[in-house]
Amino acid sequence: MSFNNLSYAVIGVLLGLFVLALGQLVDCQNLAGATMALQCPNGTPISKLWLATSMLIAGSGVFTWLYRNRKY
Repeated sequence: MSFNNLSYAVIGVLLGLFVLALGQLVDCQNLAGATMALQCPNGTPISKLWLATSMLIAGSGVFTWLYRNRKY
């Protein structure tokens, strides 16, 4: 496996983390005190839709990297 097209995986993971942070911003109305525990500082949980969307974006970036580096 080579590191060609590794930018697809990196950009996918970074976009996934951005979507997760965006979900915390939307659900909690701020990022102060928000953690990766997927809950707001007051204890209310963040919607699982943000987590699922984040994982799909990150996974698609990694999958694209693996697909472009496949052996024929």
